[in-house]
Amino acid sequence: MSVWHFKEGKGEKGFSELDVILTTLAHQTEGFRGAISLVDDDDPNAVTVITLWVDKEAIDRSEKDVFSQALKRVQDLIDRPPQVKHYKVFSTELFQRSAWPFRWA
Repeated sequence: MSVWHFKEGKGEKGFSELDVILTTLAHQTEGFRGAISLVDDDDPNAVTVITLWVDKEAIDRSEKDVFSQALKRVQDLIDRPPQVKHYKVFSTELFQRSAWPFRWA
């Protein structure tokens, strides 16, 4: 999981850039199992990205390839380095891919 804080007014552009990375590089990385992107209701410049990987080795590969590319792509838009924390999935239940309902204010 990574939490990204963008400069004031740069959240929409930053989120769009991260989304491009997820739909291209992550999908091409062995071990990628999915992602969930969450925009903070209270702060439209904060985005949490949860990525799912098959194992620790896949996570390590993603940090070298996907994460580093994402960081390079948005480095001028963020106001501090993203916070990264790893979790093990205990359980999950996902039904379908939803349309992007979020609307920027």
